Amino acid sequence: MEKLTEDFVSALPANGKDRIVFDITLPGFGIRVTAAGKKLFIARAKFDGTRRYVALGDFPRTKVAKARNDARRVLDAIREGRDPLLDRAARVMAAKAKTWTVADLGERWMAEIVTPKRKPRTASDYRRILDQKILPTFGDTTVAGVVWADVNKWHSKMKDTPRRANYALAVFKALLNYGEKVGLRAPHTNPCTKIEMFREGRRERFLSQAEMAKAAQAITSAELDGINGPHASAGLRLAMFTGARSGELLASKWSDIDWERRFIRLMDSKTNDARTIHLNDAAVEILKTLPRVGPYIVAGAVKGEAYRSLTRAWVKCRGRAGLDDVRLHDLRHSYASLAASKGISLQMIGMLLGHKVPATTARYAHLARDAAAGVNDQLGAAMTAAIAMGPPRADNVVKLKPKRRRPDGR
Repeated sequence: MEKLTEDFVSALPANGKDRIVFDITLPGFGIRVTAAGKKLFIARAKFDGTRRYVALGDFPRTKVAKARNDARRVLDAIREGRDPLLDRAARVMAAKAKTWTVADLGERWMAEIVTPKRKPRTASDYRRILDQKILPTFGDTTVAGVVWADVNKWHSKMKDTPRRANYALAVFKALLNYGEKVGLRAPHTNPCTKIEMFREGRRERFLSQAEMAKAAQAITSAELDGINGPHASAGLRLAMFTGARSGELLASKWSDIDWERRFIRLMDSKTNDARTIHLNDAAVEILKTLPRVGPYIVAGAVKGEAYRSLTRAWVKCRGRAGLDDVRLHDLRHSYASLAASKGISLQMIGMLLGHKVPATTARYAHLARDAAAGVNDQLGAAMTAAIAMGPPRADNVVKLKPKRRRPDGR
């Protein structure tokens, strides 16, 4: 061991071997000389029974005095039971937290979490919320600098679109939660968790049978006028006749159709399970008359890709039927409400819609009760009619001859 000084370290030669020379004044502090002659300051000590080497910088860029001070701090941390490598990682992350912006974090989050681990449509929605809602306000703000007052003000400005505002807040919350996980914010400091959501109100619109006819006519009219193409129109008709979600229809390929058993089988869906879309006669006829353009049933303008937005296609044609307040998803609700009104059980409706839990189907319970009440009224009327007829008259009664017994008594 030697006392490490600038002159001594500078004069250390390379001898073709990797070696460490320790400082005599501070045990555990040393200089490593590689076989090629590169010189690196290190601190060495045991932590939890394992020998640890902590790099302190290379010579001559790092001076001996600074390296010795850094070594003393590392060795003190080890004696206090702290892992110096974790301490260093925390310091590095703390330094990053002072410079990392929400825009920086957003790109990392999209690349590491959202794009590889979320469904493509979800990833697209998150990207749109980032670009249109979050980054214009917070893009240049450091991750650690996002505070409750600013988030609350941002959220309040979107009060005219409460559902979208709450969705944007949920995305921002997920982004900052990720920031906490990677150490760019202190744990449990996400300001989004303390923002009160807007009341959205549960909105469900069920089309009457007359309105369903108007919707069908509007889809045909928009197609004939060239507003929507045949594939978009077919997608809207399939939404009416199958109750499928628009995302499920856009993801469906011709290869997913089982023509013999009359269903479309998707191996992935909104619920992350396989989904069966049952096809009735009308749906089968729509598919048989639809031109095959590429792998997707509802083909888009770009060859080989699916149609982008059935919602946009629906908006283009619903006004023709005077159904401006009807969303595309309301066609799914209307399919279910029609089934319930026909006395189909909630369990069967849930199977047709691909619901994962029965509670999701419970919203149609009142319609099923109405159907049951109608059937009950019919049964009551039939019972009343039977009672009104009274017992049969004696002259209408045909007496049966007693059965003759056989000689053996049977």
